[in-house]
Amino acid sequence: MRTPFRLLLKLFQNRFFENDTVAPGGGFQTSIHQVLGFLITLGLCVAYLAMPQFLALGLEKVTPQTEWLLRMLRLFFTAYSFGLAGFTALFYWDVLFPDRRDFLILAPFPIRLRELIGAKFLALVSFLMLLAAAMNLAPDLLALAAIFVPKMRGAGIRLAATQLFATGSASVFAFLLVIALQGILMNVTSPRIFRRISPWLQMAGMSLMVATILGFPVYSALLKRAVERRQAWLYLFPPVWFSGLYELLPGGSDHVLQSLGRLSLAASALALLTVLLTWGLGFRRHFRRTLEAEDALHRPRAWRIPHGLVRSPLEHAIFGFIGRTLARSERHQFFLATYLSAGLCVAAFFGIAVRDGMIALSPGGSRAVAFVIGFFLISGFRAAFQFPADLNANWIFRMREARWTELSRRATRKLVLVFGLFPALLLALPLESAVWHWPVVLEHAAVQLVAAALLVEAMFWTFDKVPFTCSYFPGRTSMALLFVLYVYGTTGYSFNMGDLESAIERRWLVAILFFSAAAVALAYAWRRAPRAEAVRFDGSEPVIQTLDLS
Repeated sequence: MRTPFRLLLKLFQNRFFENDTVAPGGGFQTSIHQVLGFLITLGLCVAYLAMPQFLALGLEKVTPQTEWLLRMLRLFFTAYSFGLAGFTALFYWDVLFPDRRDFLILAPFPIRLRELIGAKFLALVSFLMLLAAAMNLAPDLLALAAIFVPKMRGAGIRLAATQLFATGSASVFAFLLVIALQGILMNVTSPRIFRRISPWLQMAGMSLMVATILGFPVYSALLKRAVERRQAWLYLFPPVWFSGLYELLPGGSDHVLQSLGRLSLAASALALLTVLLTWGLGFRRHFRRTLEAEDALHRPRAWRIPHGLVRSPLEHAIFGFIGRTLARSERHQFFLATYLSAGLCVAAFFGIAVRDGMIALSPGGSRAVAFVIGFFLISGFRAAFQFPADLNANWIFRMREARWTELSRRATRKLVLVFGLFPALLLALPLESAVWHWPVVLEHAAVQLVAAALLVEAMFWTFDKVPFTCSYFPGRTSMALLFVLYVYGTTGYSFNMGDLESAIERRWLVAILFFSAAAVALAYAWRRAPRAEAVRFDGSEPVIQTLDLS
């Protein structure tokens, strides 16, 4: 007979693998399996790149260049483990707190509070361990494989143990850091204020975790100079602390990294102590007042449609529905914030050059910054519109079939251009003004806006859904294929448009041809009137269909 704790643990673990917005027969586990496979593949690629330096270390063929390259790769492992665990903990920020479903279903049963919080805590930890194990599987196997190399048997065991301890400690510290922040806020704020500020903290924290992972090429190039000069950012960036464990445990030679390794152990102990104190003192009070905060009405975020932006009442309805959903749905806000932060990190990688341990602007790469931000933002909106906010909200669109496909395409394109791309392109203006004069900056802004409008038309050309109202089929697109498409799409689009932008600066004929061709293409796209089509409200797999015979 299962104990209540085991039943609760299984219940909360299953919540990580369920989703009521997928299509019938979709199976949300497919997406989780793809994520795990992608993490394993990424770890395998990094382990393959680290193998020559790893073997050189064990065979005592280390040069200063090889040693620092190995330290950079070690920093990647700790940074990725820290960023992945922190992102997941922030994404599931509310999972440790009882929600309305817990109050309505579990409250009548004789369940002790410590069993409830213990089961939630252990379920989240097991899910984080699953992701961390997938990412570190290939590097750990590489370290263990060194045992079979004759001259590396003793060193291989030590390095494998260090690899496990360093990456595992980075993941644990990221988790404890998020939980400690929750505990502090739980004691100094009321449940209502806690719920109001939580989404902003989640978005900021998730963006920082994405920057930790994708910003690796920039800060890793600064590592050697920073260690030699003991720069302050080393003591403010936790992944560097845990990379110091590679120097501390096997007995490395760099004293600065060793001191950072000791700092990581002290910070982990402090985070654990903070979690125990804050949660022990404040959770019971927070638990008792959560239901009251759940029932309290929150003022909805304001959303007004600018006059003259829409042409018909039906388009006005779709435009308003999209805008209000984006203004109120925290899940879609997190999704877009993640895409935007990823775009900013990739844009910074292209626009910044590291020379002799110093950061400088790259004139060639600076041209791609605005195009990279636009690409990620447009694709982020395109992906966010696929996921429903609440499937019960699509009943009004099902009742009133009136060419919703073309109306939704028109409304979504306007919203992405006006409320997405215009503010995003403003982010690139400081960088543009630092490199070029204002006449050139204005010319660049015109090219970037036209290119973004064309990209919006291309991405939404076959969009046949009303945003946020249609179920989706998870696992329909391979994550590995999607990653390759994003890499080649970002680089190809950004640098080709950057080259075109450079050509327009020197040749007026090229500028006239580009803007004329773009005007014709946009006029055709905006004026086309395809035949009325039915909206797909249910996602489906085009190849494999279930018979549902049972």
